[in-house]
Amino acid sequence: HIVHINIDDGTAQGLQIQVNRWTQPSEGDYINVKVSMHQRPGQDGHCGNFNGNSADDDRLQVISRIGKAGVPAEELLFNTKTPVVAAHRPDINDCPAVQLDQAKAYCKAKGGGKLIPSMACLVDYCFAGKGFIVKG
Repeated sequence: HIVHINIDDGTAQGLQIQVNRWTQPSEGDYINVKVSMHQRPGQDGHCGNFNGNSADDDRLQVISRIGKAGVPAEELLFNTKTPVVAAHRPDINDCPAVQLDQAKAYCKAKGGGKLIPSMACLVDYCFAGKGFIVKG
């Protein structure tokens, strides 16, 4: 299932959003979102900062610049915001990159070949070790 959305943001090109919903048992039940837009002053985040230097777009470097709370409420495109971090819980963003890559490979294999590994598995692997991963 694919949905295309065009938002008038005051530019000639506007902002385009594509939402893909995956529902097959082998894929898992999740969505992917692609946002196409032009660079804005001060822009930074999950996909980088548009400065042409991919070396500073690493997950941990972006977090060091913008923090863990996500987009400030006054800059949201939509009216509501889903919290990105649960209080007093392990945060996958604190998992070192090499260890997170190992966790993704392990959890994908453990998950029966799903494209996206379980967040519970990733958190367990990163913060307790693979010996503590809950089965199921």
